[in-house]
This record gives sequence, structure tokens and C-alpha cells, in this order.
Amino acid sequence: MTITRTPPESRVLPRKGEAPAPPRKRLILRFVALLRREAAHLLPSFLFFYLSFSLLRLTQSVILGSAGINVAPPSKVLVGSLIVAKALLTVDKFNLFTRLERRPIVVSAMVKTLVYFGVALVFQYGDGLYEFRHQGLAEASRLVSARFATPRFWVIQVWLLILLFILSSTRDITRRVGRKRFRKLFFG
Repeated sequence: MTITRTPPESRVLPRKGEAPAPPRKRLILRFVALLRREAAHLLPSFLFFYLSFSLLRLTQSVILGSAGINVAPPSKVLVGSLIVAKALLTVDKFNLFTRLERRPIVVSAMVKTLVYFGVALVFQYGDGLYEFRHQGLAEASRLVSARFATPRFWVIQVWLLILLFILSSTRDITRRVGRKRFRKLFFG
């Protein structure tokens, strides 16, 4: 018995009665399928952080607005939540936490929170370098480091740590009890 392997291009099968898609269209279809999978993984974390950062921004604007101090624009909230959600997705792709599955949820959530926080800091640093890229790498690095030294930055990071812990623990609980049971326990 001989086994014949089909080339990767033919993995996207046409419907009955249709001619196979040209190679370029198959590539586009695979790319669209990849984008859908990534969006499905990214969306819950993104929504969680977008809502959380929006509440944080609202609080800042109420408190600091009366003093005439500018707060982050809504676009920064959007970009920040995308950065943190992508950091989570990137770390999850490496399967670093398989050994933590048998540990208590609090231990697992704490370790994941610290790893996620470290990756989020790296992503934020990279975003800052990109923002100041027109001033050269040395000057951009100095400006980003100056931003990291402000109390406002570290207050936001404390919020980020708390939010990451909440997200990590709820994800772990959901994984351990199952989505259906979690929904039933949470929503009734």
C-alpha cells in the first residue's frame, strides 16, 4: 500500500461541482482563516483590557481634567489594549505554562501574571521606540525610559498587574471547570 501526500496548496478543498481555486486565491483563503483564528483568540482579552483601560482613562480624565492635565486619548486606550492582548497571545503560543496545570489556581495565576506583565513591558517599550523612531534610537530610548520613570506610568502598571491577575485566574478557572460549567456558575 502506497501513501501519496498531497501538496499543501490542495488542502483548501473546493465545494462539489466547483473548480479548484487558483494558488493565489488559496493562499488568500488560508490567510483569512489564520486571521479569523487569531481574532477569535485575541478578542476576549482585547475586550477585557479595552473596557478596563477605558474605565481607567475615564477615572483619570475626571480627576486630572479639573486640574487642566491632559489624559491619554482614546486611541492610546485602543492601542494599549491591543498591545497587552497581543502580548498574552504571544506568550500563550509558547505553551510555557503546561507544568502549572496541576498547581493551585492562585500559583498558576501569579506566575502567568508575572510573565504576561514582563512581556507587556517589553511590548510597551517597543511601542514607545516606534512612537519616537524619527528622533533616532538613542534619543527614543531615552524618551521611553523617561516615560517609564513617571509615577503615572507605574500607577497604570499596578492596575495592569491587578487586571492581568484577574484575567489569568478567570481563564484558569474556566479551563479547569469547563466553559459551560463556568458560564452556569457565573451567570446562573
